[in-house]
Amino acid sequence: MALKRSSLENYVLLLVFVDSMRQTTFNAKTFLKKIRPFCQTEHLGFKILHIRVRGSKVGISIHIEKDCFIIRQNQALHEFIFYCDSSKTLLKKLLKHNLLTHK
Repeated sequence: MALKRSSLENYVLLLVFVDSMRQTTFNAKTFLKKIRPFCQTEHLGFKILHIRVRGSKVGISIHIEKDCFIIRQNQALHEFIFYCDSSKTLLKKLLKHNLLTHK
């Protein structure tokens, strides 16, 4: 049975989880599996990832390219390009730029 947590609680738990992650190379399947307790996730062939913090209405799409990640906020026209190679670095950048915050 899933716990009923607010989006803010899930966001804070995701912050704590990121600090405990190790610096490993990015693997889309593992990345989605690790953040699933805090975020609702979907994927299209592990090339396009859709992530939304549970309880939040705002989500993002991550397009995985050969040397970067292209981040698009749902319901917005903004696009971010992050050059990194680990899950921890990607999540830190998403949180730093407030791309997973609730509204």
